[in-house]
Amino acid sequence: MCVLSFWLMAQPSWSKADTPIVLMISGVNEAQEKNIKATLMIAHQTSSAKKTAIDLAASRAIDELGGALQPFGYFSPEITSSSIVRKDDNWWVSFAINPGPAMRISSLDIKLLGAAEHEPPLQQLVHNFPLKAGDVLDQVSYERGRDALLHKASEMGLFDAHFSLHEVTVDLDTNKAQIHLTLDSGQRYRFGVLSFSETPLSKELLDRFVRFKADDPYDETAVVKTQKSLLNSGFFNKADITPKLDKAVDSRVPMSADLEMAPQNRFDLGGGYGTDTGPRLSAGYRNRYINSYGHGFQASAKVSQIWNQVDAAYIIPLQDPERDQFAITSKLGIEDTVAGWASVIRGGLRHSTSVWDLRETLSVDFLRETFNIGTGNQTTDLLIPSANYSWVHSDDAIFPREGVRIDGNLAGSVQGVGSQLSFLRALFSGRGIYTFLNENSVIARGQIGQMVTSNFDQMPITERFYTGGASTVRGYRLFEISPLNAQGKRTGGTHMVVASLEYDRHLFGDWGFAVFSDMGYIGNDFSGPLNTGVGAGARWHSPVGPVRLDVGFPLQKALDPVQVYLILGPDL
Repeated sequence: MCVLSFWLMAQPSWSKADTPIVLMISGVNEAQEKNIKATLMIAHQTSSAKKTAIDLAASRAIDELGGALQPFGYFSPEITSSSIVRKDDNWWVSFAINPGPAMRISSLDIKLLGAAEHEPPLQQLVHNFPLKAGDVLDQVSYERGRDALLHKASEMGLFDAHFSLHEVTVDLDTNKAQIHLTLDSGQRYRFGVLSFSETPLSKELLDRFVRFKADDPYDETAVVKTQKSLLNSGFFNKADITPKLDKAVDSRVPMSADLEMAPQNRFDLGGGYGTDTGPRLSAGYRNRYINSYGHGFQASAKVSQIWNQVDAAYIIPLQDPERDQFAITSKLGIEDTVAGWASVIRGGLRHSTSVWDLRETLSVDFLRETFNIGTGNQTTDLLIPSANYSWVHSDDAIFPREGVRIDGNLAGSVQGVGSQLSFLRALFSGRGIYTFLNENSVIARGQIGQMVTSNFDQMPITERFYTGGASTVRGYRLFEISPLNAQGKRTGGTHMVVASLEYDRHLFGDWGFAVFSDMGYIGNDFSGPLNTGVGAGARWHSPVGPVRLDVGFPLQKALDPVQVYLILGPDL
């Protein structure tokens, strides 16, 4: 019987002036072959080596082979055949290997001592240890299971945990191995007081980001959640939370949060072009923290041939500052599209929070809109409460390869309650992206909406259903798809259906291309014909996010034979 320790040799490096010999191994799997080539001395030989050096290295291979295959549970390998050939100004060396009988585990003894003995997560790891009695002794699996126990202990605040016994004994005569592991954890520590580095924000606000309480059992997951909550707030560029083990008293560990503030002010400037909008410019300003309570302000302005608008919002973080916010919003704008002309004054209150896995936004807005669809100016006042719910699941927020987004919105007004008419509108939309064979993606989109109202003729343009444009049916102008009245004016509708299917293919580097087909319908029921647009585009994974350049062609009668769109933003 003997106590065994495993070892691996580093992969050799080669000079550019010489080339390694060609070493061919058969009779073993890929992982074993890789370790053999990393271990054998002959693998260090090069094309310029003398025959005597190659012969000597080959003769030592049988002794070195044992160390190369021991990590995989094979302790008695043999070379069944070998050859050394000089060809193409290099040495071609081949070995056929018989790994021999596998070393199998006869007994597995894992013990937990101290506080770990009563912790279900650690008991589960023992139960799920990657090696069982009867398995082939495998070093990688052994180390993975051993390290997982120690890592989980540390995550749970068992900072004194160590293996008082960890050994693997093997019997070369019977090819049997025994594993003995004893994890002595000592006591489980608890959270102490969390202190923050100096910031302009009040401690009362910072405390609301924390996902653990003083005297709770230490849990690394709660620490990570707190760090993410701080970073997601937009207040900080860095949020490092560490336990101060050297200052622990009575098993309570003081915690320290090292925070680095994000710049207080942010300015944005952007632009683009589309055949329906012409050149467009946008500018934005954000003040992340106006005061120590974390109140913020943001505003944006957009200018193009078809719309000019200014938006502003005053934002107040609530009990859970990461997810729970209250905002006072306002908007001034003028729109001049193929649907008509509108002057918009809008202001309201908005509350955003998380409910289960949904993002909930409840708002109430006062809208005064003066509009003209070609039949003269009208002005309508509406007090509109609304509820919006969003669910997003994706593997990446900026460049998703797999993901789904679903949105639902319900809005309305009551005549006589701050409104000149009553309406109720429901709108549901979904998007999904699926990537296959690594380089290919399919993106599907869909929308369906319906509205009932006491007086559609008085409905503001911005509250009616229209479709067409870069984000709905490409090939048509923005809001081009609509029923027409007797004067040939686009009135919008009370029913909407939009569907899109797109295939994206990666070409090289950050570039790819796409082909697509979009369909849309607007009417006063769901029985009308669909308008279809098809096209193709280029895709660029830019440093600031996805950029799409699309060219769309309408298949039905349209205002233009082609539309060009430049779009910046993620697919979900």
